[in-house]
Amino acid sequence: MTEQKTSEAQKRATQAYREKNREKVRKQSSKSATKSYINNYCDLDDLNEIKQWIAAREKELHGE
Repeated sequence: MTEQKTSEAQKRATQAYREKNREKVRKQSSKSATKSYINNYCDLDDLNEIKQWIAAREKELHGE
């Protein structure tokens, strides 16, 4: 039988945090996925497309 490394109390605390901070957890997860994609899967064409998205987003944010 495998032994659980995380206690039930810790699992409940983690779940409660995730429910209370949904937007923060979602943002962190998206950021992590983006970094992983860029570092592990992107080719030069993909990076150029991402740079265009970043430039457009920067313009949008500066215009606010």
